[in-house]
Amino acid sequence: MTDISGLIRMRNRFLALTATSFLLWQFMHLLESVLPTSTGAFAVIGVAGFVGLAGFMGAMIMFLIYAGRVTKTQTQAVIQDELFAFNQAKALRIGFIALMGFVIAGFVASDFVELPSELTFRMLMMVGVAVPIFAFLAFDRGSGDEDDAQDESGADL
Repeated sequence: MTDISGLIRMRNRFLALTATSFLLWQFMHLLESVLPTSTGAFAVIGVAGFVGLAGFMGAMIMFLIYAGRVTKTQTQAVIQDELFAFNQAKALRIGFIALMGFVIAGFVASDFVELPSELTFRMLMMVGVAVPIFAFLAFDRGSGDEDDAQDESGADL
């Protein structure tokens, strides 16, 4: 069971890296659209955005590799599959609530200030992608710990 737990941990680490690098990439795009192109920081922002994009692509590839390995192993318990689906559904619900909260806050803010559409859509995308991923990782954090507390014979330590 420790092999599947290790695969799940690596899958979750690459999922976290995917979400983090996605946020970095998109945040740098936001800064590029807000800052004037003549500033010295523009080159640094461009490089950081490229690093975020490259990190996102690399982490996504590694996540897909580890997700495939987790799926291929038949040693994962049925209860863990059900827990995974339950955590995934909770994370999607939280992501939807966060996205709707952000939309409502945007509507309220638009009564007082002019919101650029590119900024608004990019922020919606960032919230819609990152919140469910990080919520899932938070819920899934303890789901594999019970496997590590057993020795080879299956007895609790």
